[in-house]
Amino acid sequence: MFACWQWNLINVMLTFYWSSLKLKSQTLLLMGEDQPLIIFVDNSVNRIFKTVETLKKSFKNIAVFSQEKEFLEHLDNAIPDVVFLNLDLQPNDAVTILKEINQRHYPSMPFVIIYSDKNDDFVQELAFNSGADSFINFHNKPAVIELFLKNLLKRRVKITPLPKRELMIDNERYLIFKNGNAFQLPRKEFKLFELLYNNPDKFFSKNEIALHIWQNELVAGKRTIDVHIYNIRQFFGKRVIQSQKGRGYRMNKKLIG
Repeated sequence: MFACWQWNLINVMLTFYWSSLKLKSQTLLLMGEDQPLIIFVDNSVNRIFKTVETLKKSFKNIAVFSQEKEFLEHLDNAIPDVVFLNLDLQPNDAVTILKEINQRHYPSMPFVIIYSDKNDDFVQELAFNSGADSFINFHNKPAVIELFLKNLLKRRVKITPLPKRELMIDNERYLIFKNGNAFQLPRKEFKLFELLYNNPDKFFSKNEIALHIWQNELVAGKRTIDVHIYNIRQFFGKRVIQSQKGRGYRMNKKLIG
C-alpha cells in the first residue's frame, strides 16, 4: 500500500507531465514542425497515460486536456488533425463538445473520435448521430490505436483554398469547395450531399436515401438521416437542402452553385 505522501507525489509528477506535454505541443506549433496535431480530452488523464506514451513514439505533436475550456481555447490557436473525446466528459459530454466544434466551421475540420468503456449499440449510435467520425474502445490496446491513427491520417490532406468559383466536389477526399472555401465532411454526410447535389430536381424519400447511402432501409426509421441533414445545413445554410412533407429532401442548387 502506498502512503498518502507517495500518492500525492505521483499526482504532482503526473500533473507536471501533462503540463509539459501541452507546452511541448504549443512549442512545436510555433516552430512550424510538420507533424499532425493529435488532441485528447479526458477528465481522467491518468488512465490514458499508457496510450499517450505509446503514441508519442510515432506522433510527436500530442496535447492532452482535462478541461473543456482549455481545449476550446487551444482550438482558437491551432486546428488539430485528430481529436479524441471521452464520451463521459464533465460537465459537458463529448456529444455537446462535438457540436461546439462543428459550429465553428473550420476550413479543415479535424477527425473527431469518441471513445468509451461502454460498447453497446445505443452509445455507438449516439456518437455517430452527433457527427463523430469513429467510435472506439481502446484503453488496453495502445498499439491498435496507433495503427488506427496511421490509417486515418492517410486521408488527412492539407487544404489549399481555391480561387473563388462555383461549388465543386472532390470525391476522393470528401471535400466540397464553395466560393473558394473548402469544407471537409464525414463520409456519410458527403455521400448524402453528393447524392442530392447530383440530382437537384428530384426529391429523395428517407427510404431512398437509406438505400443509396447505407444500403439499409431500416436506417430510414431512425433519426440518423435527420441528423446528417442538420449537420450539412450547419455548413451551407438552412435553405441548402429543401424538405417537403410526403416527398422528402432535395438540393436547392440555386443557393450554392
